[in-house]
Amino acid sequence: MITRRRFIQSNMLGIALPLAGSTTIAAGGSSSETAAPKEKLQAERDYWNDWPQYLTVQMNKARARRLNELGALRSESDVRARIDRVRSTVWKLVGGQFDKTPLNPRITGAIDHGAYRIEKIIFESHPQVFVTANLYVPNGRKGPFPAVLAPLGHTANGKAYRNYAYVYQTLARKGYAVLAFDPFGQGERYQYLDPRTKEPLYGPTGEHSQAGRPMLLFGSTFAQYRAWDGVRALDYLLSRPEVDPEKIGLTGQSGGGTMTMYLCALEPRIKVAVEVDGNSENLAGPSYAPPGAVADAEQNLVFSLPEGVDRGDLLLAFAPKPLLMIYTPIDRGATYSPTYIEGTKEVFKEVQSAYKLMGAAEKAELFATSLPHDYDFFSRRAAYRWFNRWLGQENWGTEEEEYDEPAPRALNCTSTGQVLTSLGGRTVVQLNADRLQRLTPANPLGSTLEEVKAFRQRAISELPRLLALPSEKSPLESKTVSAHTRKGVRIEEVVFQSEPTIRVTGWILKPDQGAGPFPTILYASERGKYDTPEETGEFVRLARRGFLVCSVDLRGLGFSIPRLPAAGPVFYNGDKMQEDYAWASFSLGKPVVGQRVWDCLRSLEYLKSRSDVARDRIYGLGDHGAAIALLMAGVLNTSLHSSMLDSSIATYRSLVESDAYSLQLPWFLFGILRHFDLPDLVGTLAPSPCWLLNSTDATGEILPESNLAAIFHDSTAAYKNNGASEGLHLLVCSDHLKQKMFDKWLESS
Repeated sequence: MITRRRFIQSNMLGIALPLAGSTTIAAGGSSSETAAPKEKLQAERDYWNDWPQYLTVQMNKARARRLNELGALRSESDVRARIDRVRSTVWKLVGGQFDKTPLNPRITGAIDHGAYRIEKIIFESHPQVFVTANLYVPNGRKGPFPAVLAPLGHTANGKAYRNYAYVYQTLARKGYAVLAFDPFGQGERYQYLDPRTKEPLYGPTGEHSQAGRPMLLFGSTFAQYRAWDGVRALDYLLSRPEVDPEKIGLTGQSGGGTMTMYLCALEPRIKVAVEVDGNSENLAGPSYAPPGAVADAEQNLVFSLPEGVDRGDLLLAFAPKPLLMIYTPIDRGATYSPTYIEGTKEVFKEVQSAYKLMGAAEKAELFATSLPHDYDFFSRRAAYRWFNRWLGQENWGTEEEEYDEPAPRALNCTSTGQVLTSLGGRTVVQLNADRLQRLTPANPLGSTLEEVKAFRQRAISELPRLLALPSEKSPLESKTVSAHTRKGVRIEEVVFQSEPTIRVTGWILKPDQGAGPFPTILYASERGKYDTPEETGEFVRLARRGFLVCSVDLRGLGFSIPRLPAAGPVFYNGDKMQEDYAWASFSLGKPVVGQRVWDCLRSLEYLKSRSDVARDRIYGLGDHGAAIALLMAGVLNTSLHSSMLDSSIATYRSLVESDAYSLQLPWFLFGILRHFDLPDLVGTLAPSPCWLLNSTDATGEILPESNLAAIFHDSTAAYKNNGASEGLHLLVCSDHLKQKMFDKWLESS
């Protein structure tokens, strides 16, 4: 049926891990000789609880701040002031309004059903960005008609989905005009087609996130495109002479319900709204359990909680106009979060309070259907009743005639059933790339030594803001949990506090003989530290050569991969947990990469607190996404004598410009490309040596050295201007030669 539901059903999990207790680790040293009993150590090692607890604390703080603001609303003028602030803030959060360009609408066909007709419409929401839509118009009646705008839920066939089309048919029979339009990634607007078969590569939810993640890098969100399509669809609807501009309704279900919520806040021309099964629970909601009520790209309000805005404000901003909220208690935990019912009721109470202050209590209602997630029979009848009451005539009734089953592809507006194969135009990737070209500063690193120094100061100033680093440091409270000696190598299990509730756990490998100080390698891996003490491994060999190796798990990785929630939804699992934690962190204004950069910075502080570390010879080694965190930590802290970044993506820009990419969302940094890119940050490390090994393109494929020379041209110039022409190394090698590369790096530095 609905793609979201198919996705849920195909990812059923077993019972989630229960919540284990957390133990605070005290400061001071410990070794295997003085270690605590085994039972206590196991409690101390519950690192999988740290990130969930951290996120819960942050969410509850944000929740308390917002609830205090809502509690301060005492009058209609207070509510109107909040509505004005919410509208402007939400536009800012999603990325802002675009300039309105010609719609260039055209009618490509029509179907006459007697009581109503369906016109097939194509218009342009942006130049050469084609939107396919069906306009349902009553026949045999005199207009102008009340009209309903219909954003869609996550259905693969878009506007042709049966239960949505049933709503539109029935409303048209009753006397309403209805405009239903395909979003990006649905119906006739799939953006990622298999080049051979021309079939979609992802479902709707997948397409939305695939397009939306890279938008974060230039300070925008996929909700911006979705909302703008709604604004332009409304522009078209209002251009029709059959439509009464003073009687405009709005309804959508599921993801379309969430877009109904956005348009309630952003589009004042809407007069009546029916929101059905949308993500109608606050991100910082009641009984919060990480990652909470996050969803695909457009449904998450990025950086909203520092602004005191949550999803409930989208609907509150519609006051005092008639609003019906519909939800289903049947799908508890299967669609959004385990607290969906509780959260939806809370949002309605917030809305109801605002309506009461405005003297319009009767204009806000909450309706619970008794069927699963869909625009089902009972939801449809409730919607007809609401629209009749406030837009049409109550005697139009809530009855439905039999569904007019369209022939396959009959509702298509294009000849092939896909905009890209029949009309071409700009894809969402091209749209993003074009916008990036306008937003990106030219050569921010500069070319002269003075320009590079000035850029470094800007980067040092700007990065902490982008990363949302804490303003204060908590005590490290470091501890050696266990220590052993094996064949000339001392192996210590260490832990220290990065910030309250977040522990960084690590392995220390060093020579068993001698007190040091030893040249030291800080190693951060996307895979975690688990294999570091492997008996025949690279790091044991380096310890025998006289190095101290500190391998750490950045938060959410390795031993600190977060536990599953105690209850649903069933699709919390694996990589999706990492993505969901990233969306939750973005809503808090605390990007995960920033949290992990902080862990790197605190790891450096920990190392400098040890007497066996040579503070002037600390090497940084990072791989894959963790190399990004280590690079940024190196820009902000000059403790790194030399860096090797292994298998890291070369540029963030490539993610925006590519149809496919492999970097996970936790490594994305909101708005960074408005200021600089990764090669610019590499240039700021000069003259400290930096070795880039097997840098990759967006898909994770290793780039040839000739490509790297062009990508890092300005970085190379920065090293040359700092008198370190040999300081930046751009290398490509096979896995079996990496050991030699590591040796060469350490020997040359």
